[in-house]
Amino acid sequence: MEDEFGMKNLVLTVNKLQEIFAKLTMQIDIDLPQIAVVGIQSSGKSSVLEKFIAKDFLPRGSGIVTRRPLILQLINNEDEFAKFDHSPEIFYDFYKIQREIEAETERVVGGLKAVSSMPIVLKIFSPNVLNLTLVDLPGITKVPIGDQPSDIENQVREMIFEYITKENCLILAVTPANIDIANSEALKLAREVDPLGKRTIGVITKLDLMDSGTDAVDILENKIFPLERGYVGVVNRSQKDLDEKLDIKIAAELENEYFENHPAYKHMAHRMGTAYLQKVLNKQLVEHIFKTLPTLRDRLRKYLMGLEDEYNHIESTSNVKLMNEVINQLKQEFRSELDGYGQKEVSMKGLTTGATINEIFNIKLQKETFNMHSGGKDLRSEIGMTIRNVTGMYSNIFIPEKAFDRVVTYFIEKMKPVITKYVDEISMILQNNVRKYTDKINRYPNLREELRKLVITYIVEREVVCKDRLIEMVDSEMSYINKIHEDFCVFDEAKKIEEEDIVEKQEERFFMRGYMHVSGGLVSSERRWFVLTPDILCWYKDESEREMEGQIPLGNLKISDFKKSQFKLSEIEGKPIFKDSMSLKLICKSPEEAKEWIENMSRIGISYQKSSTLQRGESGVNIDTISIYGPETPFLTRKNTNFSRNNSVPKETYEPDKPVKHSTKVDQQVDTIKNLTEKYLMIVIKNTKDRVPKMITWLLINNVNNYIDKDLVTHFYENDIVDHAMQRPPSEQERIDNVKTMYSACKEALDIIDKEYERITVKYFD
Repeated sequence: MEDEFGMKNLVLTVNKLQEIFAKLTMQIDIDLPQIAVVGIQSSGKSSVLEKFIAKDFLPRGSGIVTRRPLILQLINNEDEFAKFDHSPEIFYDFYKIQREIEAETERVVGGLKAVSSMPIVLKIFSPNVLNLTLVDLPGITKVPIGDQPSDIENQVREMIFEYITKENCLILAVTPANIDIANSEALKLAREVDPLGKRTIGVITKLDLMDSGTDAVDILENKIFPLERGYVGVVNRSQKDLDEKLDIKIAAELENEYFENHPAYKHMAHRMGTAYLQKVLNKQLVEHIFKTLPTLRDRLRKYLMGLEDEYNHIESTSNVKLMNEVINQLKQEFRSELDGYGQKEVSMKGLTTGATINEIFNIKLQKETFNMHSGGKDLRSEIGMTIRNVTGMYSNIFIPEKAFDRVVTYFIEKMKPVITKYVDEISMILQNNVRKYTDKINRYPNLREELRKLVITYIVEREVVCKDRLIEMVDSEMSYINKIHEDFCVFDEAKKIEEEDIVEKQEERFFMRGYMHVSGGLVSSERRWFVLTPDILCWYKDESEREMEGQIPLGNLKISDFKKSQFKLSEIEGKPIFKDSMSLKLICKSPEEAKEWIENMSRIGISYQKSSTLQRGESGVNIDTISIYGPETPFLTRKNTNFSRNNSVPKETYEPDKPVKHSTKVDQQVDTIKNLTEKYLMIVIKNTKDRVPKMITWLLINNVNNYIDKDLVTHFYENDIVDHAMQRPPSEQERIDNVKTMYSACKEALDIIDKEYERITVKYFD
């Protein structure tokens, strides 16, 4: 096939591809057609390869000698020399090749007997070889020796599998004849990845060392461990031959004589020996390359397409363009986090930056400013002290405005820390937002740090400006108290306060309310709603107190005939108490309730006349315990007690011997100023709640957005730091270099394959 279609250059083509991909620092999944040599230590692998060239050039010794894959490219050539891919030097002395292999191995794996998967590429040009490429892999070992790593077996196995698992790799399994073929480690590994034996070529070495009377004919005839590509037997130089420096060419002649003269092998001598093995390998490799070339070309094209977009982006994009892309991305993400509607995915786990700021504006700030004017229990005394201090030794007829102004400005001043606190909080939110998105700029650490520093510094600067302007806003509120504001009318407010005070005083005058049945002057046993005040006892149709049916002045009344749940009211002087009725008989729902009415009436001066016929305990109530006070007993006001509509005065708050303290003029002024202050502060708070979010948005948030949009890029241009900012970390630069190298390697490899494929196709059809 090789002569017929002119394919002798196929191996050279693959050699070029191997050279290209061997230079890459990153592994590339391109399955090149090749032959991997596998065998245990001292199986004779090195001797077989050296006989191909008829030169000693491989390192020898105990333990693992081959510690890196050796890609051995044999090229038929009139002149004989060698070249390494890692060195420009041309080697004519093959003993120097041995030393160079050892030195290059040491440069990568060090002095220890460790292994590395990074290959050494060696080209040997010689008239004694056929075009052939083999990968000599480290020998399989079971037990670490000397300073070998404890996991040396696993390391070697992984390296071997890295090659032989690929479908385009032929496996040259080298097995010594003096061990049981069933225990061959090389064939075991080959069977794991090639169970049908389609890619495996068996090589049986050391046939001359088999026990007397035994041979390997059944193995060589493919009867015991069948392989589709069969077996070839070889006889290498013995250790004695090596020690005596037996020439390889003489050893090759002795090998031929061995097979021709051995009674068991002479019938197959024509397909035994190293020379025949080299021809077989050359033929099978060429055929294998021819079959896999189309698939290899398609794979390279796909790989190249996968790299093309990134490669073109790298090559066509300048640092300026890349920097603008990064900053534009920062703009979009920063604004999207604030505006909300630009987000691709709405978070369901936490508030975004914009939502958090909205909560500050519309919940936290609103709530705190609304509660800000609460002065606590000391407010009244503080207002009173302020009034007395501003009037000095004189008294005012009217409310002192200076006191009002002082109290109002005191509360407005309290707005400053509240407002500035939320400026701090929003500033920190924006700073964290910047940190969050600059953390994503991993490819350009200098740009990341510069952006973070610039934007956060600007945020802090605007924070200071915003605080100053807000404090000025509060100062302006303090500088002029607008007492004629449309929402603040002092006279209307004062009138309202006065009316409320009258109502309050009226409310305070009520001692007791409740239902009782009444007879005398009314329809017998009618149920009415009674209200007891210090001046009168009145009754209504029901508790709504809308329809008053009657009232009795309390100036000259007495209580009598208290029995069980009823008692009688009448005039002391015997006059009619209501209309023509001389008395009113009041019936309660229980003796306790009747006692309560009697006690409250006694407190406001209604005398109690004990009936001579009423016996102790007859009513179910201890009459002696009923408190009866004369008409001079002062009544209690609502400021001293807490009455409800359906309850009497609590006993624990009533102190009959202690005179009631009436409100002073200062107390009235305190109430007025307190109410006016609250009214005015509501105007200030309303303005503040509206203006603060606007000013923070304008002075801080919008300014930061504008800075990122317009001024950020300018900083890099004006300071000529674009290239510095776009410097990549070593790992990222290495990645880019690898992309470029892989792209170039794939493109070069594809060009080589396309030319060779075209040449073969044209030759085939011709």
